[in-house]
Amino acid sequence: MKKELSLEEIHEELLEQLRDITAVCDRHGIEYNLMCGTLLGCIRHKGFIPWDDDVDLLMTRGEFTKFRKVYPQECDSRFELTYLDTWTPRVMNRDPEKAAAFTDFFILDPLPPEGIRRKAHLLHLHLLQGMMKKNVDYSRFGLKNRILLRATHLMGLPFSYQWKAARYEKVSTRVKEGRDLHMSNGAFELMTHVWHPEQFEKKIRAPFEDVECLIPEKWDEVLTVLFGPDYMTPPPENERVAKHLDL
Repeated sequence: MKKELSLEEIHEELLEQLRDITAVCDRHGIEYNLMCGTLLGCIRHKGFIPWDDDVDLLMTRGEFTKFRKVYPQECDSRFELTYLDTWTPRVMNRDPEKAAAFTDFFILDPLPPEGIRRKAHLLHLHLLQGMMKKNVDYSRFGLKNRILLRATHLMGLPFSYQWKAARYEKVSTRVKEGRDLHMSNGAFELMTHVWHPEQFEKKIRAPFEDVECLIPEKWDEVLTVLFGPDYMTPPPENERVAKHLDL
């Protein structure tokens, strides 16, 4: 029987991954920053949000391209950079027993100009996400989203995972320049947030548990966009649950 990791064990494994990733980035001058719940944890808890169960990092497309060339050659032999069955690149332990702990990489790509082209671009990516999803727990969604997820899943069945992954990257990188950026591999509303280069250009170092990591100098602005102005207030106790342990 496969052993389930506790949150404490997941946090220990994630810190090992984070140490390894940041060491490679520092050696090669690759810029990243903590993002989403990991950035919030850094500011509000000086480390993990107690109920969080992954690490989120952000890179521009150019920085991630450099990272994925060097990391497989220089990473600790325990780890690998993989896409598995998702559109989000992840660092994971090669040991299946520790697969519940992973580091996600969100990638900043330019958006088309506002209007129909942007809407079509986002719709295309959302459709591809639905086509790539596996083992969906439909009970977590309302009727409309259940129908959409089921329909896009069926649309994706004739195509191989390799085709869908290649298509996703092609669409994500179609726009080559522009001031409006987005996390092209973010799920749902994360993909629709519009960012600008100056929000991430300047970075500072901050402690995350016992690891010193890069965060945006404008972390307050970033967290306000992601979580609203009251991001320092923890959610109600019934909402303090791990995102991935039961998926």
